[in-house]
Amino acid sequence: MTVTSVASADVKELPLIADVLGDAVQHCETVALDGGLTAYVVKDPGKALTVSTHHRIYEALIPVTTQSFGADMTPYWAGRSKEGYLERLAEFVLIGDEDGVFVGWTGHHRLRFDEHVIIYLDSTGMVPQRQSKGTMRRLMRERIVHDVLPQCPEGLPVYLTARTESPIFYRLMLGLTAGDTIFPAPATPLPPGVEKCGVDLATWLGQRAILEPGSLTLRNAYDTLDELYGELPTTGNPDLDAMFRGTLGPLDAFLVVAQVR
Repeated sequence: MTVTSVASADVKELPLIADVLGDAVQHCETVALDGGLTAYVVKDPGKALTVSTHHRIYEALIPVTTQSFGADMTPYWAGRSKEGYLERLAEFVLIGDEDGVFVGWTGHHRLRFDEHVIIYLDSTGMVPQRQSKGTMRRLMRERIVHDVLPQCPEGLPVYLTARTESPIFYRLMLGLTAGDTIFPAPATPLPPGVEKCGVDLATWLGQRAILEPGSLTLRNAYDTLDELYGELPTTGNPDLDAMFRGTLGPLDAFLVVAQVR
């Protein structure tokens, strides 16, 4: 299926959070954000939400993500719903505007292995008119520092991770780690613990066979799409942009890894 660039005006009207969550909205933790936005936090959505609510969320994510990425995300969510995206998350967060319109989302998994704990940030975005204001970065850092890390068992290293082909999301990760080095990094070899984390995460994702461990590169990571972005994002940082564009093809991705404890 071909993924085509989509203008915001061509996408169907965005849904209301209340319509998507139904009665479950009353049980969400809410967090006031900048610009009149509100985060609706659903812990353990696989158990907290009904199957019908899951279906409504998947349908609602299509226009929101299509606006966010500038490409038709219908096949992406068809694939994610089949693999149980919502059912496996530790937490899912919907973001609504002043009128309760669904304008952004994020979610994470908390994975315990023998040697470490992995916090995996899984699918995150905002519609274009709400981007580049730092709101998502502040929300995610608040959730990680005050909610996720305290729940991780003591005595094990904790890695914050994501799968992405976007240097803009990589830069967001830099803001989440408060100065900790994130990998891959230009001209910097991987520490052994980071490489092992990448292998464990790729195995959990079902993509170990396409991982290049030394560079944390997944080849053909988004094999259900022709391309993920309508227009590939850049940051203006020449070294960072070159690392992404010089290494990744249209469907490739990096596993981004930072030790945060």
